[in-house]
Amino acid sequence: MEIEMSNHLIKTAVEKKKMGQIYHELTGGIVSVYVFLILVIYPFYFQDKYYNIGYAKWKFFLNLTFGTGVILAASTILYFIYLVWSHELKKNFQNVQISVPDRFVFSYLIVVMISTLCSPYKNQVIWGADGWYMGLIAQLCFVMIYYFVSRYWKWDNTAVAFWLGAAFGVFLLAVIMRFRIDPLKLYQGLEEQYVITFLTTIGQATWYSSYIVLLFPLGMFAFWFYDGRLLRILTGIFTSIGFMTIITQNSDSIFVALGIMIFVLLWFSLESNKRFRRFLEVMMICFMSFKFIGICQLLFPTKAVPLGNIFIFCSQSGLTWALLAGTVIVYAGFCLAEKRRKIDIARIKVVRMIVLFILITGIGLTVAYIYLNTTGKLPENYRSNSNYLLFNEYWGNNRGLSWMASAKSFVQGNLLRQIAGCGPDGFSLYVQSFFGEELARKWGQSVALTCAHNEWLNVLVNLGIAGAAAYLGIFISSAARFWKKTKKHPELIAIVMAILCYMGHNFFCYQQIVCTPTIFILIGVGESIIRHE
Repeated sequence: MEIEMSNHLIKTAVEKKKMGQIYHELTGGIVSVYVFLILVIYPFYFQDKYYNIGYAKWKFFLNLTFGTGVILAASTILYFIYLVWSHELKKNFQNVQISVPDRFVFSYLIVVMISTLCSPYKNQVIWGADGWYMGLIAQLCFVMIYYFVSRYWKWDNTAVAFWLGAAFGVFLLAVIMRFRIDPLKLYQGLEEQYVITFLTTIGQATWYSSYIVLLFPLGMFAFWFYDGRLLRILTGIFTSIGFMTIITQNSDSIFVALGIMIFVLLWFSLESNKRFRRFLEVMMICFMSFKFIGICQLLFPTKAVPLGNIFIFCSQSGLTWALLAGTVIVYAGFCLAEKRRKIDIARIKVVRMIVLFILITGIGLTVAYIYLNTTGKLPENYRSNSNYLLFNEYWGNNRGLSWMASAKSFVQGNLLRQIAGCGPDGFSLYVQSFFGEELARKWGQSVALTCAHNEWLNVLVNLGIAGAAAYLGIFISSAARFWKKTKKHPELIAIVMAILCYMGHNFFCYQQIVCTPTIFILIGVGESIIRHE
């Protein structure tokens, strides 16, 4: 009798374990397929060329995410019912691990829902403004993406290789399109004035620059970190094409992300001679890629799409040649010293402090100069009318006006709006209520200010202080959590770079339907790496 009872208990325990395993494997498979479609297929999807690309991307994302969400919700509900029926629910909840990013994501979800309920613009904030679609539905999708990826996706080298393969295809298409090679005929019928504005299958140039800063760090990290001849050749080509598209995409925001990317990579490179040597190789590829584009621009001047001054400077100036030559000399000297065992970069602790000091000092001096230049406190000879050094409505390609209108709208709002905002993607209607006439005089009645062109300021207006704190908390806590785990899981370095680059880049940009899902996937991937360690 006792043996039969024991066998029955063992059989029941095995069945429960199998049921849990089936659920996790099924959910993991569905999530893996979803991530594959978003990172591999979605970037190439478009309809009617550039004339309808934003809406086409939104419909693809919505239909795919909604369909996947229905399947995941159904399987989760069935598993929940099973846990209740088998009296395993309490035990499962006791084993739940809640991280700091989890708490911020949950807080963000609550604030988004409260903000929507309190919004006077419910007709807009549910789905979002036309052309942007960053309303309640999109925000719920982002939260769902984080939850399921962080719990059920598991690191897969093959999957990541597909991500990088897709990104390489997008990057390569962007580079050749800047020389008017258009295999997909995306520019066909497009007026010349809009050629500079749209690029590759992502669409608007600033959307594309956001895409670069998320996927490029992953491939660059692979070249920097992994061994293997073929892998290094392939990731080296990826890195080179990545730098080429950075210098030809024409969105100035990319340079903020590039600076952050190089700083983070250098910081981790100072841990060993091998890593520092690889860092110098990355920088040589960077400068060689810049110069290759510059040479092509000089050889084919009628084919090259005209770019902004800063991009032409980086690709064609003599300074880039000097930086390349200097990097080659440092690389050769470092390799010689390493061969003779006369250097151990990890022991030179002061190097990191010098790098950090230069970064902080550079940022501080730039901010101080802009402030003094704007307020007229500098001597006449030291003043500048540069678009980036004089803060007015034209500052940063007209971002100055957007930022000022956003900040003033937030300050002039009542207490409820300051705490909970005007609702997700309610920005245009809310700012219009304060500055409608002024904006109409400047841009005309047909043009509306739909976002702040600063994601963090935009969230402050849309979701108030509570929403901004929760949303920023997601990124900061994730970057900090992943940074601490990089020694055990070096792949997290790539995720940290992507998060920080996105934060820096989108200080001058905004949420959109291509890259915001991607960053939530990557944050979920980082959390998943730690959870499945």
